[in-house]
Amino acid sequence: MSIKRLVMVAAFSALTAILYIFVKFPLPIFPSFLDVNISMIPVIICSFMLGPIDASICVLIRCLIKSPMTSTMYVGELADLIMGLGTCLPCGIIYKTNLKHKALLAFLAVPIMWVLSGILTNVFINIPFYIKFRFDGDMTQLLGMCSDAFKLISFGKINNITLDNFMMYYVLLAVIPFNLLLSLIVVIVTLPVHKRLRLLYDRVKIK
Repeated sequence: MSIKRLVMVAAFSALTAILYIFVKFPLPIFPSFLDVNISMIPVIICSFMLGPIDASICVLIRCLIKSPMTSTMYVGELADLIMGLGTCLPCGIIYKTNLKHKALLAFLAVPIMWVLSGILTNVFINIPFYIKFRFDGDMTQLLGMCSDAFKLISFGKINNITLDNFMMYYVLLAVIPFNLLLSLIVVIVTLPVHKRLRLLYDRVKIK
């Protein structure tokens, strides 16, 4: 990697790490352990300007910097790493093609891949971790934490949440709408930044 490329990757990594560690907040309508995090904004810009590999490096560095401060035995960082890679790689690959309207397609790929990777990480990583390590295998505690949020999201129409159907409702009422909302927030914020920086992409000419 050239010195210029290293400096830019380092700058993007530092910015996304700061946002990842310090800028996060919950939304009252979702379970309390789901935090809004906008650290993917610099990652997506990096994927457009430098490419998907450089953006992936930013995601990896972000999680490595956060690891010493983990409160989830590195499980949360692993899930965020998978979601970050699952979002920035397709986005960056699409933008580097010669497709017509490639920027639009890349932005459309962000919420789609974000939601899909969010479903996979929550079903196979996050929820099993919470049940086994946070609640000693007792799923009823997690059910209690989420029940009020589920009722609020469904406007009180869903009350028959049990241990058997919890995962289905969690994915439908929490994972999908939360990650869709979060990814749309990131896209809406990134879009005007991308338009202002687009003229710089070709001028950077980093090989």
